[in-house]
Amino acid sequence: MENGRVRPILLLSFFAVIFSGCCPSGFAAPAQAIKDQATVSLVDNSIESSITIYPCDFQGIVRDAATGAPIKGASVTFVKEDRSKSWTATTSESGRYRRELPEGRYNYIATHSDYILASSTSPVEVKAPYTRRVRGAGGIVREITVTSEKSRTVDISMKARPTTVLLATTTLLTSTPELEAAIGRYVETVRRKDGLAASRVVLDSEECRTAYGVRLADPASWEEIRDVLRTIADRTGPCYIILLGGPEVLPVPQMVTVSGSPWYLPADGWYIDFDGNGVVDEGYSISRMPDVGSDSVAVAAALETASDVHEAGGFGMIPEMLLSTRCWSAPPAGLGDACRDDAPTCGNCYATPPYGVCDECDHRAEMFDQISRSDYIFIMGHGSPVSFATNDHTAIFNLENVADVDISRHPIISGWVSCNTGQLYADRPSFATELLRAGAAAFFARTTDQGTPAYFADKFEPYIKGESPSGRYRLGDALNELMREVILRKGESERRITMQLCMFGDPTLKRAAFELPAAGMMATASAFSRGS
Repeated sequence: MENGRVRPILLLSFFAVIFSGCCPSGFAAPAQAIKDQATVSLVDNSIESSITIYPCDFQGIVRDAATGAPIKGASVTFVKEDRSKSWTATTSESGRYRRELPEGRYNYIATHSDYILASSTSPVEVKAPYTRRVRGAGGIVREITVTSEKSRTVDISMKARPTTVLLATTTLLTSTPELEAAIGRYVETVRRKDGLAASRVVLDSEECRTAYGVRLADPASWEEIRDVLRTIADRTGPCYIILLGGPEVLPVPQMVTVSGSPWYLPADGWYIDFDGNGVVDEGYSISRMPDVGSDSVAVAAALETASDVHEAGGFGMIPEMLLSTRCWSAPPAGLGDACRDDAPTCGNCYATPPYGVCDECDHRAEMFDQISRSDYIFIMGHGSPVSFATNDHTAIFNLENVADVDISRHPIISGWVSCNTGQLYADRPSFATELLRAGAAAFFARTTDQGTPAYFADKFEPYIKGESPSGRYRLGDALNELMREVILRKGESERRITMQLCMFGDPTLKRAAFELPAAGMMATASAFSRGS
């Protein structure tokens, strides 16, 4: 103190504490700043106080709910109750984690590729301890510790991923010998290769009533279909649900009501939102293998593709192709600073035009060849169920161009940046029906022009590529779990843009455990032939 005044630097520290919520409940400083003690001196006529702010922490162990074994590589995230900030830790070999953070109330989210997402049902709280130096009568100074709740032990149990796969359909799907053979092969292949128990359930059949005690009365009612699926899921527990058929067989939900408000948001995710709160339920994953009308040719083709990929040990993602409107745009629309503004190509990114199918696109044949040789294709720009286009609506790739490319490599195709590409027609083809018919392993898309959650865009590829700390996710787990995690992290404002995301293909597919980069395959083979 100087001349009866609080030192300026201490006064600034005091106001920093006040405006951060009095102690660090709203503190947004980086971890290193949290570790540094901050001291504030207060003076009035009778009391001198010294407040020291300490870091808080959560710590604990993450275990398998069934065996009690520790889980290595689980990500444990603590999200502030107001969802303004989050802090993440990764568990060690012993399943333990520790995360320093400011005081406050938090919800946790635990994720791992082999386990169902676990989240808190109510906030947990930590409070930073501080001492007050109080000077009383006679000049006696004593220190009082106000709180000591800076550390909380939060142990978390996680349940293993489901092993049940329901191939759900209705009697409206045309049964053919090809469809029956494809279903039989799929059931046998996923059991032998992945340990999954798959079975077909015809929701409006007597066999469904016998097996599960419920039978669908109105195949045109998606709400009734959801109720039937929920009753079945009560028996099976968490599961993968694959809808066999297009809108004529199993309708796509169109108008939904959330919190008393009607939404137009066509998406299959509503089928596994059993409680109707606008968030997909924990532990479930849903996808669709569609066709036009009641036809089952594309459905059978998609099942055969899924069996081929399971038989091969998983799908590949090398080489990959990024078909972009502008390569130099910021991700996920482009590669950022990876190329010049005037560069038509940059790495594996293909700018349109000159790539595309318009009259001015003079690299059409090269683009078709690149698509045909790619295991992962990421398409950006404007969209519809029958076209991808640039920002000025110049065509990049149209529905009829599916016939111009060879996708027998069974690529993964992501079109979730573009609007409306996931919508289905009951009476004519769409990207979803024709890409799967032609051999795509999966097609990811969105069904409206609402936008895509930034957190989903940032995490989806690392999840399926196996670049996250917790390993490789199955396709459906990555999609549906991120749909849930986005809302847990960001709040109800994200429900619209999250629930529109959808998948066509087999949600149980996983990237192959071992994959060589395309450029290195021949060199490695040559080295082996030389005995290196």
